[in-house]
Amino acid sequence: MQRADRATIEAGTPGHVLMERAGRAAARAALRVAGGRYGRRAAVVCGPGNNGGDGFVAARALRRAGMAVTCLLVGNEESIRGDALLHLGRMKREGIELDSFDGRGLLGAGVIVDALFGTGFRGSAEGDTAAAIDAMNSCRAPVVAIDIPSGVAGATGRVDGPAVNAAVTVAMGAEKIGTALPPGSLHAGTVDVVDIGIALDFERDVDLRIAELVDVRAVMRARPPDAHKRSAGSVVLIAGSDATRGAPILAARGAIRAGAGYVTLVTTPAVKAALATSVPEALCEATNATTLGPEALDDFGAAIGRADAVALGPGLGIGDAQRDLVRRAVTEIDKPLVLDADALNVLAGAGGASLDRTLPFILTPHPAELARLLGRTTEEVVGDRLDAARSAARLFPHTVVLAKGHRSIVVWNGGSDAVVVPVGGPELATAGTGDVLTGALAATLAAGTPASDAAWAGAWLHASAGAEAAALRGAEGVAAGDVADCLGPARAELSSALRA
Repeated sequence: MQRADRATIEAGTPGHVLMERAGRAAARAALRVAGGRYGRRAAVVCGPGNNGGDGFVAARALRRAGMAVTCLLVGNEESIRGDALLHLGRMKREGIELDSFDGRGLLGAGVIVDALFGTGFRGSAEGDTAAAIDAMNSCRAPVVAIDIPSGVAGATGRVDGPAVNAAVTVAMGAEKIGTALPPGSLHAGTVDVVDIGIALDFERDVDLRIAELVDVRAVMRARPPDAHKRSAGSVVLIAGSDATRGAPILAARGAIRAGAGYVTLVTTPAVKAALATSVPEALCEATNATTLGPEALDDFGAAIGRADAVALGPGLGIGDAQRDLVRRAVTEIDKPLVLDADALNVLAGAGGASLDRTLPFILTPHPAELARLLGRTTEEVVGDRLDAARSAARLFPHTVVLAKGHRSIVVWNGGSDAVVVPVGGPELATAGTGDVLTGALAATLAAGTPASDAAWAGAWLHASAGAEAAALRGAEGVAAGDVADCLGPARAELSSALRA
């Protein structure tokens, strides 16, 4: 955005004009959030930089619209420069004073405009700025943030200290990574993207894309009238152990409910017995051992050969046999592959050499699993999720799905292509939902969808199923099986909404 901003100015649009447009856009949002103008007061909290300049414009526009306005500065007026100084002068000439910030200046406000920090912020707000952020958060008035809530790192979404909790964030030109990814997204409220005349080259300037409903529609195609169980996609799941029976069963349910026409589970005797009553629609091939080992690839090679996609990992357990199975599978299975759970642990420390394959491959780590894969701490992964996912896509040159809940990130093509899935809530924070996702991704792959599209579209469907389940059970009452069972209704609702 900085590059695009400079290019727009160099092409002939002055910076003070862009600042005028940005401030007016923020003022329009503030009027909408306040629910009116006459008899209402706005408090505009500004910093000394360009974001503060946007705030001076917003204050002037709100006064012209009929609101009473208080403009509060955090910092020294003497440090205001350039376009921001120009608009400060214009604001003062219209009778609006610039006062030093005092929390009492927020009392009685119907709306607060946050123009404290811009998108270049990183680190932790301290001293007066931290106090101002805390005061805005303590006030009952809704906050409209300009471009990004103050205290959120614009390039990563990281929050290392106090950060504004906005009701609305007005993003200039395009949403920023800081509000697209957690934890910054949790502070942004509703993000309104406005065009202020910044020319964007979407091939050059865009680092991250957000999946939208129309994108999912293009991927999640309906079955044709003459579909049959094989044409709908055949999935083989290599999963489970006698000690861990739930994970493979949930993965099988996920694959079936996500649309796979044929699901076969390669597993152990105890899982087979449980599957017969819990998911009778799935076929089962069982070994004679309590855990799966590399011989399963030989014993059940015919079933694997008939598959359109294979998923590996849920409930495998950790041991020499499982490690040998995973290492053989990633090099010998000539089908699109999903790797999850215990299978990911085999890759930790092994590096990308263990995934020397050209066929489509999806890895689905949550932050702790990705930390093990990269040799980082979980805190480092959470602090910059996009960088961590891109690092994994370079180390393991395939498609990587990170998070599997709120705002999953999908990265491929060596890290250069990335999509955030803007759905997913707290109802997914329960054991087994990742296993359901594994089955759903395998089903989407088996339908012939390219791995990258299958990853983000499958994650979208999974998150939407979580929302369906939460509507029935409440977020805290959702179990993983509920999510699996709601995959079908979520897909049906998606199709219905798009037709409407």
